[in-house]
Amino acid sequence: MLDLAVAVAVAAGIGLPHLLPLQRVAPMPAAVLWILALGLRAVVAIGTALFFFLYLPRTGLFAEIAARCWHEVLPVLATHLGLSAHPLAHAAVIVPALALAGSLLWLALGMARGWLSLHRQLRRPLGEGPWGSTVVPQTGILVAVTAVGRAKIILSPGALGGLDRDELRASVAHEAGHLHRRHRPLLFGASILVALARVLPGTRRAERELVFHLERDADGYAVRQTQNPLALASAICKAASIPAAVVGLDGGGRVTRRLKILMDGDQPRSRPLEWLVAALSIALCASLLALAITLPAWALAGPPGTAASAALHHDCPA
Repeated sequence: MLDLAVAVAVAAGIGLPHLLPLQRVAPMPAAVLWILALGLRAVVAIGTALFFFLYLPRTGLFAEIAARCWHEVLPVLATHLGLSAHPLAHAAVIVPALALAGSLLWLALGMARGWLSLHRQLRRPLGEGPWGSTVVPQTGILVAVTAVGRAKIILSPGALGGLDRDELRASVAHEAGHLHRRHRPLLFGASILVALARVLPGTRRAERELVFHLERDADGYAVRQTQNPLALASAICKAASIPAAVVGLDGGGRVTRRLKILMDGDQPRSRPLEWLVAALSIALCASLLALAITLPAWALAGPPGTAASAALHHDCPA
């Protein structure tokens, strides 16, 4: 019963944020809820890998499967492919862990490539832009803040030529909002959680929702600074696709919803919904801590019996 209760709680924690109208709460509480949901997804992915790597090999089911010889199960294919029971049994337990490691490595390589490309551009900037920004040799309309490395607001020549003064000021204020509101560490942490939980359904949507609420927060900062939501909306419409090493004005999606908020204003806040989000965030945080503390002990304990260990040393007859 305890295992079932934990499973239901984890499923609820992962699924509930997708069902709530979080545009009716302040942006940062909504973003925090999505970060915690991504963290729960990452813990589930790690727990699954630990289950396959540490727990599953000590179960009776695995022992029964591993003890079967492939030339008995698939006599023709096993002969031609040279299949052996034990290498395949071992592969089955390490594939999930290798998938997590590969996903993290792919993320690290992508971030490194983006940082190196951006670093080369920042070493030879085209000049200083308005309001403390830096002009870099990029095509299209680019207004962004660096996602890794030293925090800088960067512009492209296309932004200087394609945006009027009000649009440019609102755009730079938006990127300053990302810096002042400390969005970069949240996005960096989220990228690691997404890499870990990539295989779980809905992870990409959760990431997009997190980005949307952080963009809402930066939009609100820019509007408070400029008192000109129409200029920011116009700049967003003109913004082009941007490299992965920066966090840009177009927010990576959900643009239509942002434009609607800028044009019509935020939906009225729901106090009961805000209380529910706060309570759910506390519950998710407690669940994450509990799982992080108990997961290693659970994985190392394993099921009773040692039949699987014997099975892995079983030799198939010639």
